[in-house]
Amino acid sequence: MVKQSSLIDFMDRLASAESVPGGGAAVALTGAEAAGLVAMVAALTSGKKGYEPVWQKMEEILSRARVLQAELLDLMEADAASYQAVVDCFKMPQESEAEKECRRQAIRQATVEAAKVSQKIAETALETFDLAEAAIKFGNRNVVSDGAIAAMLARATIHGALMNVRINAISLNDEALQKEFNELVGRLSVVADQREREVLQVMEKVRF
Repeated sequence: MVKQSSLIDFMDRLASAESVPGGGAAVALTGAEAAGLVAMVAALTSGKKGYEPVWQKMEEILSRARVLQAELLDLMEADAASYQAVVDCFKMPQESEAEKECRRQAIRQATVEAAKVSQKIAETALETFDLAEAAIKFGNRNVVSDGAIAAMLARATIHGALMNVRINAISLNDEALQKEFNELVGRLSVVADQREREVLQVMEKVRF
């Protein structure tokens, strides 16, 4: 399993001639790192003297950030599996017309599923912005910059995942699905850019 690989093994595979894991798994991992940074800010605030009024809030952020991290690691695995499914479909026999049609349908279905996994990565990473913003506003001043970094990583995750949605959509011979996916890409790209700006503006107002 990709998510259970050591960091060195994952990086070696990422830098190899293997097509799996690829960019989708990498951006899911980046999203998990973003959630992990938010969790760290919350963990270093809850229970700390001087932050008593926000202990409960930080525990809630910590809990949710850990869930997001786990979800994104699962999506890292799902992305690798979905891309491998597409690769496997291209290896299907195509001697007869029946085989060719079966192969076309399998490729189409696997491509749609791969796009949906990338969509899920982007949508899941979006929640990181709200958690990061709260962590910066109320968290331990010694580590709130990690909340800002989390927001930047979340934006990179979303744009990377949406790139894969777009690429998969291009290969579909289905105008309706292409339109649906492309509208999603446009909408979430704008939201990601806006939320990152808003979170970083909050960071600029922090008094140390």
